[in-house]
Amino acid sequence: MQPIRHRDRAERGLTQMQLRHPRWWHPTDGVSMPREDAASLVKHCAAIRLALADNAVFTHVTSAQLRGWWLPSGMRDWPVIACTDGGSPHHDRRGVYVRRCAIPSAHRHALEDLPTASSEWTILELAEDLSLIDLVVAIDSALHLGDCTMASLDRAVVPGRRGVKRLRRAMVLADGRSESAWETILRLVHVLSGITDVEPQACIRDAAGTIVARADLRLGTTRRLSEYDGAVHRDGPQHRADLRREKLLIRIGFERFGYTASEIHREASRILLDAEGALGLRHDPRRIQGWLVEYRRSSLTPGGRDRLAARMHRFVRDISPRSTNS
Repeated sequence: MQPIRHRDRAERGLTQMQLRHPRWWHPTDGVSMPREDAASLVKHCAAIRLALADNAVFTHVTSAQLRGWWLPSGMRDWPVIACTDGGSPHHDRRGVYVRRCAIPSAHRHALEDLPTASSEWTILELAEDLSLIDLVVAIDSALHLGDCTMASLDRAVVPGRRGVKRLRRAMVLADGRSESAWETILRLVHVLSGITDVEPQACIRDAAGTIVARADLRLGTTRRLSEYDGAVHRDGPQHRADLRREKLLIRIGFERFGYTASEIHREASRILLDAEGALGLRHDPRRIQGWLVEYRRSSLTPGGRDRLAARMHRFVRDISPRSTNS
C-alpha cells in the first residue's frame, strides 16, 4: 500500500478515523504510511516527500544512508534531512529537517525514485559535521562503491564552505580500495601516525607470480601484512578458510598480524610498534599522537559520539508548530 497525504484520503476511500488506526504510521504531519513499511528508509523518505516542495532533495546523512555508505556506528537514530532551493518557503515539519540551500542542478539526482543530492554534494554536507576519521570512512565507502571519484569530488569542492578544510584533508587520506569501515580505520592508525608507506588491498603473489591472496594492508615492500579481524572471521567456515589462507601466506614467507576493534581502541600504540618493527624504524612514542588526536574527536569514542549527536540534534524535528492530522 502506498503512503497517502491526508488531504487526499477521500480519493483513496479512507477516513480520518481510519488513518488513526495503529496499522498506519505518520512519519511527518499530513502524511500516513503503512506501519509495516516504517523500517525502510526508502519508503520512509517516499512518504515524507509527499509533504515537501517539488524542488526538495534528500541530502546529508539521509543521502549517505540511501546509498549504503559506512557511517558512524553507535548513533541511535539519524534525522531525515532534505534541502530546497534557497528562495523556497521554509517548511518546519515534524520528522524531517528542510535546509534552504541552492544545490546546483548538476548535483540533483534520482536514487530509488527519490530526488537525492549527488554523492559529491552529499560528502560536502557530511564534511560540515563529521570528524576527520568518520569523513574519511564515508569517502572511502563512496569511492569503493563507485558512487564518485576523487576527480569528481575535487571538482565539487566549494571554497570557503564550512568544513572544507577538513574535507580537503580527508581527500588526501581517502583510498577507495578499502572494503570495510574498519579496514579504513586500521589504515588510518598507521597513516595518521606517519606510517604512510602502506598498500591497501595488496595483491600477494607466490614465486610463480600467481596472486594467492589480497591483504587489507601491506607495510611498504616488507612481507608484513596488517589486517582487521572482525567477528565474521571467527565464524566456523570463515575461520577455517582464514586458517588455510594464513598457512599459505606463511609458506610463501609472509607474516600476517590480525587486529581486532578492541585492539584498535585500546592498543593502537602496540599496532604502531609492530609497524615500526616491520619497517625497521626506530620507535618514536610521539608518532601515535597523530592518531590519538583524531581518534578522540571521532565517533569511535563516547565523547566523539556525544559531540556528533549534539551536532546532529539541530536537524531533529520531533514537534511541528503546525502539527495536524487533518
